Amino acid sequence: MQFLYVLASTDKDFYYEEFLLSLTSLKLFNPTGKVILLCDTATKNGLINKRTEYKKLIYEILNIDAPSKMNQVEVSRWLKTSMRSHIKGDFLFIDSDTVITDNLEDIFHTNAIFAAALDKHSNISTHTLNNDIIANEKKLGFTSYKSDKHYNSGVIFSRDTQEGKKIFDKWHELWLYGLSKKITRDQTSFNMAIYENSSIASELDGTWNCQLAYNGLPFLADSKIIHYFATGLNFYDTPFLLASKDILKEIKSTGSIPSCVLELLKNPRAAIAKEVQIISGTDSLKVLNSSTYQSLLLLQKKYTFLFSIINSFFSLLKNITKNILSKSSINHYN
Repeated sequence: MQFLYVLASTDKDFYYEEFLLSLTSLKLFNPTGKVILLCDTATKNGLINKRTEYKKLIYEILNIDAPSKMNQVEVSRWLKTSMRSHIKGDFLFIDSDTVITDNLEDIFHTNAIFAAALDKHSNISTHTLNNDIIANEKKLGFTSYKSDKHYNSGVIFSRDTQEGKKIFDKWHELWLYGLSKKITRDQTSFNMAIYENSSIASELDGTWNCQLAYNGLPFLADSKIIHYFATGLNFYDTPFLLASKDILKEIKSTGSIPSCVLELLKNPRAAIAKEVQIISGTDSLKVLNSSTYQSLLLLQKKYTFLFSIINSFFSLLKNITKNILSKSSINHYN
């Protein structure tokens, strides 16, 4: 079994700490797995002092000279979209913002050549960001949205075959084109590459990329990999305890995984905050994903007093509306 991580990081961010957390969880459940770290030369040179614990857990590190004019985010995408050209053999690529919950051997026994799970476990027609997805594709002249499928690039299974390489080569080519149009995200090009090679690609079950905050709950009990940030969590606090910034800060400070975190990693599916509400239903989810709700959440975090005033107004409005509806109901039955 060969597992691959891609890393572009400095000591100013938490990407290395996320990687070390994910790597540690991977080795807990897959102790014989061969792990390869693919990074740029600048990242490799910065893995010193308290950023060396990973060496005990990986098989090999490959550092590649990235284009000098690219910033850190672009380097990360450049490495990710070209990973197949640097690695020999079949592999399972895993994003750093993940926690592995089980043995992953089964995926290496599938017939899949190239496989990924749906983004947010949703078709485009029900995706919370469907308008943005379609707009980005149209900006680049892409048409993968017509398939009603949008895959997440955070977990990818890849056979070392010429067919599988075709998708990666197209992905890298299309990503570079997107970059020229100021679109740095990799999923737009990822999905178009899959769309153009749909006969080669397979859909992974959601247990392999359980995006917890977005429709991931049905896959949690049997999850293999929990992708705790996935995308789009800028406005929300994740319910997953292992995604804590405090944990990442402690790892950065000490250079290792705290013993209390190791205990959580032994049963990560249960590492959920005590105060969590489950929200479902089309109407409720539309409100939750609306700009109105996100604006209120930002106000509550940054300007509590202003949020309190607005909330008081809506409390009054709610009571007025309830009274009107109550009177209307009474009149109806009279």
